[in-house]
Amino acid sequence: MTGCNELTRITRNNFILSSNNLSFHIITLGCKTNIYESESIFNALITKGLILQKDRTKSNIIIINSCTVTSKADAKTRNIIRRSRNENKTSLLIVCGCLVNTDIDELLKMDYVDIFLENKDKDKIPEIINLYFSDHITAKPYVHKNIHDGTFNFNASRMSKHSRAFLKIQDGCNNRCSYCKIPLARGKSRSRDINEIYKELDQFIENKYEEVVLTGINIGSYNYNKINFTNLMKSLTIKYSQIRFRISSLEPEYIDADFCEVFKNKNICPHIHLPLQNGSDKILKLMNRKYSTDDFFKKIEMLKESKNNLFISSDLILGFPSETDNDFNNTLNFIKKIDFSFIHLFGYSPREKTEAYYLKPRVPERIRDERVKTIKSKVLEMNYNYRKRNLGKTLEVVIEQEKKDHYTGKSENYIDFKILKKHKLETKKRYKIKFTEITDTGNYGTIIFHQQEPELH
Repeated sequence: MTGCNELTRITRNNFILSSNNLSFHIITLGCKTNIYESESIFNALITKGLILQKDRTKSNIIIINSCTVTSKADAKTRNIIRRSRNENKTSLLIVCGCLVNTDIDELLKMDYVDIFLENKDKDKIPEIINLYFSDHITAKPYVHKNIHDGTFNFNASRMSKHSRAFLKIQDGCNNRCSYCKIPLARGKSRSRDINEIYKELDQFIENKYEEVVLTGINIGSYNYNKINFTNLMKSLTIKYSQIRFRISSLEPEYIDADFCEVFKNKNICPHIHLPLQNGSDKILKLMNRKYSTDDFFKKIEMLKESKNNLFISSDLILGFPSETDNDFNNTLNFIKKIDFSFIHLFGYSPREKTEAYYLKPRVPERIRDERVKTIKSKVLEMNYNYRKRNLGKTLEVVIEQEKKDHYTGKSENYIDFKILKKHKLETKKRYKIKFTEITDTGNYGTIIFHQQEPELH
């Protein structure tokens, strides 16, 4: 196995890839942090002269950024590994990310992959590729090990697939929720240097991004040189008043009066994702969550007082061990009381190496799936009602994509829109729209211009 010192010696001022016209394809699974890191890998490879290939069957290099948040995510990663190899027998196949950290022994049994890297080594992918194509990696599969933590050695200032920028400010998690493998995959909470955050934001502005999504594994735990998450947000909203900031996800424990005061700021989106996980206090205790339903409700009320028309999303795990019909009914009644705008639903799946894996009794899959189905119908109803309450309102969308006959965009309160092509619009830019219609094909809005703009003909 190639050591760290050899890697440095070989690659310094000696990057050979650009002369070979090598192409790469990145497949990203999972969370917004993975998206940010994949975009950073894209930036690094483009800078080195490699070529992005949209068709993985024709790519010289395939990079799979894996996820292990659920057993379905594990299975999806393994399936994509198989398909990628079967569709492209000659490519260099690299697998990195969370599943490598937690299940490398199982992945090694697949015999499809050339190179594995853990989360902290994703930043080293360009150098590892260089080693491979200069014949310095001979053992396959090659499991890269490096003492240097590259957790924040990333830059995604140019996004290949997104018109809203993603900015990683934190990694890891110190919580020990009984169902969750992510601390095993991402390690303890670490916070990014605030000056590096400023630097990347400056680059986003240079590249004309108008919305930035702050992401990490547990961003509320941000604490760099005694600057906590609330103070970071306060600093960002003052220093970058032209940017629309969106908070990706926040644990309930970080919602307090100080945060809510900062959350009132106009350039923080009226959208909050607050993971509930279950609406039964008994189940919350078994999950090692740090709040009761009463605590959670009070946090939501504080947030609603801070922002009008707030889009509130959450996560729910149904069918957790020992969850009874009464527990489930408590969850159903509680989400009605909160009146969420949207909820991501997960049927519980046992995860080895977690506390909950050993909990009994387990809920039969049939009952678990019935509970997910019941909640899903309520979630769809709540989401429709939230959108319906916004009909006729003036909202502000970031244009994300240009399609054949319309543009797509996302509003400050997290509603996806279609805007028919009557005017020439720019991706990444914000526009005022009037929310005009909800149909089976989506939400529609019309652009509001302060002055007459030329129509398309």
